[in-house]
Amino acid sequence: MKRATKLVIALGTALTLGLGAAAISAQPFGYGPGRGMGPGMMGGHGPGRAGERLAHLKIALGITAQQDVAWQAFAKNAKQQSENRQAWFAKVREARHGARSAPEVLAQRSEFMKQRQLEMAANAAAFKDLYAVLTPEQKLIADQRFGGLRRPR
Repeated sequence: MKRATKLVIALGTALTLGLGAAAISAQPFGYGPGRGMGPGMMGGHGPGRAGERLAHLKIALGITAQQDVAWQAFAKNAKQQSENRQAWFAKVREARHGARSAPEVLAQRSEFMKQRQLEMAANAAAFKDLYAVLTPEQKLIADQRFGGLRRPR
C-alpha cells in the first residue's frame, strides 16, 4: 500500500512540475509589466493583466481590420482562460484554510489538469484560426513568441 501511495504522490508531483515547466517555457517575454505571454498563459497577475498583455500582443502582431474577427476569438478565449484560472486559484486559497487530506489535494490537482487540458485544446484551435489569417511577417512574430523560436540577437 505504501508503494501505491508513493507512486500516486510521485505522479501528482511530476504532473504538477510538468505543468509548471510548460507554463514557464510558454513565457517568451518573461514575467513582469508589459510582457507578452504565450497562448493560454494570459493570467497570473489578475484579470486586468490578461487584457493588457493581449493589447501588447495585438500591437506587436499588427492585427489588421480584416484579421480582427480571428483576433477577437483568440482574445476572448485567452481572457476566459485567465478568468477560469483566477477562479481556480481563489478556490485553492479558500481550501487552504480547511483541513484536507492528501487524496483530496491530488484529486483537486487532477481536476485542474483536466480543465487545463481542455483549455489548452480550445486555445490551440483559436490560435490556429488566428495564425491562418496572419501574413508571413506576422507569422514570424507569432512563431517567435509562441513557438519557442527566439529572435536573433
